[in-house]
Amino acid sequence: MTTARDLGARLRHLRKARQLTLSGLASLSGVAVSTISKIENGALSPTLDRVLRLAEGLDLTIGQLIGDAESGNDSPNSRFVPSRHGDGIVIDTRNYVYRYLCAELTNKRMVPIHARIKASSIKEFGQLEKHGGEEFLIVMDGEIVVHSEFYAPVTLKRGESIYLDSTMGHAYVSAGDRDAEVFCICTEPQRIERTDEVQPPQPG
Repeated sequence: MTTARDLGARLRHLRKARQLTLSGLASLSGVAVSTISKIENGALSPTLDRVLRLAEGLDLTIGQLIGDAESGNDSPNSRFVPSRHGDGIVIDTRNYVYRYLCAELTNKRMVPIHARIKASSIKEFGQLEKHGGEEFLIVMDGEIVVHSEFYAPVTLKRGESIYLDSTMGHAYVSAGDRDAEVFCICTEPQRIERTDEVQPPQPG
């Protein structure tokens, strides 16, 4: 299991490898300097929206940020990775316990997450979260309430699901007397190709 300290050490390594200061990464990601510092020191487990924003700031996919290595076999014919019970990278936050599955694939177009929902009310959850991409969630056990920025709350029971735009503020809270279990698939935010208007001369 990946701890907050493990993830923090990896984030610091990736930031320094790109010769970025804390303020530089904060500017690129939109995550506060103090928050990045806490994550790097293992004092804070980042929520999914912060993981995605930090990955985008580092010009990485989420798999490259939380995975075991930056490189991998990206041949289309090699993308066949079973995930066994207990596999994945676990990050325990205030509201959710995330288990990122198939994390060894670093350039996935979607992020599969098995999660346990800890918050039992929107007041306990706090501010709605938002990040790039879209997501699909299905309730595997228990009952949840989906709160969002633009729609009335929706209650989902076991076997029921929802699809939403992740750039809209949203929160999942458990509606029963125990933590709910869900499976979620998030798409990576669309990455904009960075090209210069004037291409440099090519050799030859």
